[in-house]
Amino acid sequence: MRRGWIWVIVGGLLALFVILFVVLYLLGGPEQSPLERVRDIAVIFLALATVLVVLLLGVLVGVAIWLGLLIRDHLIPLLAAATETMTKAKGTVEFVGETVARPIIRTYGRVAALRALIRTLTHR
Repeated sequence: MRRGWIWVIVGGLLALFVILFVVLYLLGGPEQSPLERVRDIAVIFLALATVLVVLLLGVLVGVAIWLGLLIRDHLIPLLAAATETMTKAKGTVEFVGETVARPIIRTYGRVAALRALIRTLTHR
């Protein structure tokens, strides 16, 4: 459905340019040759295209400024919250490492020492 609308818009613009070309060609005086008329029309179209490009660049700059403000207002607080969450998670991991993992490691170390002692005493 969208593709159909695009073709309608492109066809309408093309028809507008053809009509504008014919009208401008007929407005030329009798003292102008056809080539001079076409040249003048080309200059008019180039001027219109330049105005259109400048307007589109202005819109592009406006969108870039809007995106910059959007990033500043939404992304920076989100990154700050993510950093805070990461800091809390790091503290939790350190706490769990000290309170859970360290006693288990200490216990396994004592068991290994006891095995080594038993092996030494039994000469195996």
